Amino acid sequence: MSPSGTIYDQYIHLYKRGNHKDALFKEEECYYLFLEMYKKYMKPIALLYAYCLLPTHFHLLVRVKSADEIGDICQCDERFWYQYRSFLGIYTKRINCTYKRSGCLVNGGYSNIVDPKENSFYQLFIYIHQNPELYGIVSDYRLWPFSSYFAYRKKDRRSIIAKDLFFDDKSYKKIMESGEVCINSYPIDQPLY
Repeated sequence: MSPSGTIYDQYIHLYKRGNHKDALFKEEECYYLFLEMYKKYMKPIALLYAYCLLPTHFHLLVRVKSADEIGDICQCDERFWYQYRSFLGIYTKRINCTYKRSGCLVNGGYSNIVDPKENSFYQLFIYIHQNPELYGIVSDYRLWPFSSYFAYRKKDRRSIIAKDLFFDDKSYKKIMESGEVCINSYPIDQPLY
């Protein structure tokens, strides 16, 4: 789907990696900066259901809010992509300034619409959380502090995670313990933009 197609009220998997596979998050503070900037720039137009921030790439599973929910903030579909690019651009500027670097920080990646009524949606949800273990960063994904796994388990009301998809802890636990997901189990479609 192109940016001109309707994306209101759609679930989207966003993935980006560092330019030349360089680190997007050089220190712990970078992870927190990214989440704070997400909260400022993206939360007004999208609900975040899952995320995983790894040193060289990130995954976000969002639902673009409906036109009624967004109101005057975003008057067309292109606004979501504009806001997403602005969010990444501002994060890049902050990192470039902090680390006295220049140029593109984020490159590559993809975006695709997913359907929460399909099993692949829940496979993706599990895959996002298990990413640090699948890539050998930690021996147990539950130990990785920069994923939404902690937000679900901690029941933190201040979290930026939208938890309405899972009605209770039992539903979430059942999904997360339903089985292993291999790295290649989630198909990559054509980019949305």
